[in-house]
Amino acid sequence: MKKIPFGLWQTPVDEEFVTHRGKISEIKWDTQNSIDTLVFSGSKDGKSFLNAWSLQNGLRELGGGYAVGGSVGYGGGDFDIRDGRILFAAGEKGLCMRNLGRSLIQELTNDRYATASPVISPNHRFIAYICSDGENDCIALLSLADKSWPVLWIKGSDFYMQPTWSSDGRYFSWVEWDHPHMAWQASRVMLAEIDPSDSRIITMRIVSGGEFLPASQPQFSPDSRLLSFIRSNGEWEDLVLVDLEDGSERIVIHGERFSLSNPAFSQGVHSYDWFGDNQRILYTKIYGPKNTLWIKDIKSGSEELLEIPDYTIFHTVSVSKTEGKIAAIASSPTTFPQVICMDHNQIFIVFRTNSDDLPLEYFSKPRELSWEAKNGTTIYGLYYPPLNPNFSWQGLPPAIVRPHSGPTGKAELALYPEIQYFTSRGFGWLEVNYRGSHGYGRSYLESLNGHWGEYDVEDTITGAAVLTKMGFADPQRIFLMGSSAGGYTVYNVLIRYPDSFRAGIVLYGVTNLYQTITDTHKLELHYTDSLVGTLPEAKEKFDEWSPAFHAEKISTPIAIFQGDRDCVVSSDQSREIIAKIRSRNIFRLYEGEGHGFRKPETIRDYLLTTAKFLMEFL
Repeated sequence: MKKIPFGLWQTPVDEEFVTHRGKISEIKWDTQNSIDTLVFSGSKDGKSFLNAWSLQNGLRELGGGYAVGGSVGYGGGDFDIRDGRILFAAGEKGLCMRNLGRSLIQELTNDRYATASPVISPNHRFIAYICSDGENDCIALLSLADKSWPVLWIKGSDFYMQPTWSSDGRYFSWVEWDHPHMAWQASRVMLAEIDPSDSRIITMRIVSGGEFLPASQPQFSPDSRLLSFIRSNGEWEDLVLVDLEDGSERIVIHGERFSLSNPAFSQGVHSYDWFGDNQRILYTKIYGPKNTLWIKDIKSGSEELLEIPDYTIFHTVSVSKTEGKIAAIASSPTTFPQVICMDHNQIFIVFRTNSDDLPLEYFSKPRELSWEAKNGTTIYGLYYPPLNPNFSWQGLPPAIVRPHSGPTGKAELALYPEIQYFTSRGFGWLEVNYRGSHGYGRSYLESLNGHWGEYDVEDTITGAAVLTKMGFADPQRIFLMGSSAGGYTVYNVLIRYPDSFRAGIVLYGVTNLYQTITDTHKLELHYTDSLVGTLPEAKEKFDEWSPAFHAEKISTPIAIFQGDRDCVVSSDQSREIIAKIRSRNIFRLYEGEGHGFRKPETIRDYLLTTAKFLMEFL
């Protein structure tokens, strides 16, 4: 083992390892001619994919070169499949349809609306889907029988998500909510009684939810007798069943010290699903940065933990209604997202986003940390030590501290290739799940309200102090990195604590709170109402916590990266602050990139520029 200073280690975890990372967005089982087929969507190398898999036919590509993916808000809600018929959203091409066999792709809509979460009616006569022109959202209905134009079927609320039909076609359910709230603050589960022959709405009502006990993820039992959904119980979440005949309600899973879902930024996520016997439900228990899979028997009340080694995160899940096969999007700190299938206690991998060809010796495994804030609140983090089997060095290593984006996000026990890129070079890395992060209860989630720019800054500073106190990092060589809301935290830390970090790195960070309520997309237009306050009453906070107004106080070297087509944090925000910063700085504006870099050449340049920048201060 060679002795080389921290930060200078050579590693096979290179730029290509990071740029070729993939994402799996959605999975769903379908059964046709007694064959269970699993369909899933995602992206890799900046391109989308839509694939089908079955034991009999193996893996097939279905997207046909189309840009598969929902385009409402942050995306998601990519496709639906029913009896071998596949319906998918395809960006500017609108909705497209094809069959599982050798069939042509038919373009159904091609208008100015963004589309997401299409669902096919049980009789195959209608398609319902979320559509938006950027200002007005609704659920549209398209008749396949007469090939007429879509109609704006359900409207009047600001946002819609998670539409679903009952298997007998008599009911339709969805989630809706309104400004100024976010989905996890005030969403409502709605139910409409439908005439299956023409999809005429007979009655419509709120089933559950609202500002104090938001509800989400409605699903019908396979026999159409029950409607299930997730609802806040105050601090955590419950899974609730409603009998569609008599309207009675019962809680079948009571969340205590665990959540059942993550805040819904995107369409199409399902964290639970019914088995075909109408008696069992597959669901995820979410505990801070990790989760587990369970099966609940709603008749006996018993539940079973599925022992699935090597995975710590399970996102979207799906159950085959005929044979009970289970599919999930799974990952771990050493495993890229994979589609896994469980059948009769056998677990096998259906699809890998990336090959597992790097030895595990290069992968740093996180250690869960916690520390106290000034008010006594426990703060959480994940620390990754530097790791490389070929190199070592004495003394304390440099470290990178990263507050996550969101700000209602969190760092999970999943594989972040960017982290491994730097830990294998000799950097430690701390992910800060500051107050406001989800998965730790509603009190923790809402504690950031009115304090964005304050508590996240405090928790980042104390997190860095914990690293040095525990002997994990050299206090003179700690770097700060963040994207989006995390970038906002980086700016505010460097403004208020100018000597706390050696250098800063920001990716498309928020700099001007006023612009977040004028230039951002519809979904987050009122996000600052809860995080900061409403104008004009909160003008003092807007002025104090907007980094662009205090940029001259930044004396720390800083590198800023931004896309020129970012509709969440406009490039004007980065241009404004870089013009005022007087310290050593680097600014990269990437053509054609939005909120989150997707092009391999962009990610490669960002990594190389950042690595070179950090080496100047080792």
